[in-house]
Amino acid sequence: MKRYLPARLVPILLYHRLGAIDRPSRSYLDPRLFEKQLELMRRGGYTAVGLASLAEDLRAGARIPRRRIAITFDDGWRDTYLDAFPILRRLRIPATVFLVSGRIGMKEYVRWEEIREMRMAGISFGAHTVSHPRLTEIPPAEAKREIEESKKSIEDGLGEEVATFCYPYGFFNRAVRDMTEAAGYRAACCNSPGRRWPDGDPFALKRVSMTYRMRNRPMLAAALSGYYVWAKEMRAGNKPYI
Repeated sequence: MKRYLPARLVPILLYHRLGAIDRPSRSYLDPRLFEKQLELMRRGGYTAVGLASLAEDLRAGARIPRRRIAITFDDGWRDTYLDAFPILRRLRIPATVFLVSGRIGMKEYVRWEEIREMRMAGISFGAHTVSHPRLTEIPPAEAKREIEESKKSIEDGLGEEVATFCYPYGFFNRAVRDMTEAAGYRAACCNSPGRRWPDGDPFALKRVSMTYRMRNRPMLAAALSGYYVWAKEMRAGNKPYI
């Protein structure tokens, strides 16, 4: 019998950079480990779903089949195209990449032709502001501009709606959250679990940071359990968002 769980418990996985470095890092993941994680997920019966559709399920209060996940990448680093994209394409796994619109085409960041190639292959794109500021630490008018202009810039470049947003560094508050909704997005992600915000808000989607620690089945299974965020919140003492 097929088992279901609330959409709010679907793990949203957060990746940043892929590449080889001298020591373990929370931001970098060896491409071989990334591929191993995806292979383990696939063999474990996990299916990746689009972030925008997951947000709609959350908004509707839907219950969806277990072993669903959503995959996200932050910033639009070029290694997302060079290292992650070939693996995602080979395995036919969808993902969402959050772009810092003002950095597109800069050194170490993806270029428009690469973005369009990935989009043609099923990768979705969201906005991650124009310049990656801490939105809670700049004047409200500037935060509003960062949120709105990044959406317009990426929409102009892709010729389609940009439905999702990601708060830089995970920093947001009620005002920033409401600005994001008013700008026309349908969902927004923060970075890390462990902080208090009402469950079920599509503009406060909590994510699981995928690190080198998730290199074996038990650790990966814990991250994908759907209760990882809840466990992190309990450990962190349920600290509030800013």
